[in-house]
Amino acid sequence: MSTRIGLTIGLFLCLAATLFGSDARAQIYIGAEGGFTSLPDQTDTVPGVTSATAHFDNGFNAGVRLGYEWGPLRFEEEYSYRRNGASSLSAPGFTLNADGGNRHTDAIMTNVLYDFTLGWPITPHFGFGVGAADVFDGLKAPGIGQLFNNSTWQFGYQGIAGIRYNLDPTLTLDLDYRYMATTQPTFAIPGTALRYHSSYYTHNFVASLIYRFVPPAPPPAPAEAPAPPPPPPAREFLVFFDWDRADITPAGMDIVRQAAAAYKAGGSVRIQVTGYTDLSGSAGYNQRLSLRRANNIANALAGFGVARSDMAVSGRGANDPRVPTAQGVREPQNRRVEIGFSQRREGA
Repeated sequence: MSTRIGLTIGLFLCLAATLFGSDARAQIYIGAEGGFTSLPDQTDTVPGVTSATAHFDNGFNAGVRLGYEWGPLRFEEEYSYRRNGASSLSAPGFTLNADGGNRHTDAIMTNVLYDFTLGWPITPHFGFGVGAADVFDGLKAPGIGQLFNNSTWQFGYQGIAGIRYNLDPTLTLDLDYRYMATTQPTFAIPGTALRYHSSYYTHNFVASLIYRFVPPAPPPAPAEAPAPPPPPPAREFLVFFDWDRADITPAGMDIVRQAAAAYKAGGSVRIQVTGYTDLSGSAGYNQRLSLRRANNIANALAGFGVARSDMAVSGRGANDPRVPTAQGVREPQNRRVEIGFSQRREGA
């Protein structure tokens, strides 16, 4: 089993590296998952003989995922284990309580998901998966012993719906509902030549903690050489931000400090502070985020002695990207505030 899992993950990594390895939009991630599994009553049928209903207790699921996030799309390989204890087996006229046993699966699934980036703190997503599942069925009965105890590989499929919350640029929490099922498994009855057909479909509620390997942000653009005062020529300082954040990083604060020093040495100047976002998120959310970034830079400049009356503050949202990208792409160089200098005109 471990060999199959390792081989599958290895093939997935090779494919992902070939398709997305050179694309700056692609981000690799890993995750661990666990939650609750409900296995409804399943009908076991011995063709031409009889049928009975198998009842199961609520159970659990656990697994790991490895994937690529490519804009709003996610491609991932998942291993999951689901287990429900056997409760009883009933047919017209009798009920046989279980004295042990369970029905569980080891599943390897390839999933495709789509994130709906709406500018909310919580992002909904939908997806589907296909793969293979080893379905095991076991049952012990009081005074009888082991009745069933075997497994079979089946085609597996699942539908996924959930929400995602970014704890920070690298850690993400997913809460999902997953309907996971397989094609009809057929099991042998130990000690006999008989076989019985059954089914497998589950309702799963899964929580996942995802670690995203975010590509490093580009280094801040170097400040231009100090212009001879007065008056200074037009200048521009760039401060970059983490995704969906408006707080100033230590590197960004160094740029703000340089801009404030240039203002103090530059004579009669006016500063334009303009905030921008990348192209992920809605237009309204991006406009508000770009203005928060610009105001935070203006407040920092004021803290270094720049007069607020000499600053004009505005937000441009996702307009005028520094690096043109498709909608939904998280481009670090577009998450910025531009600090521009111009000579104050007479009487201004």
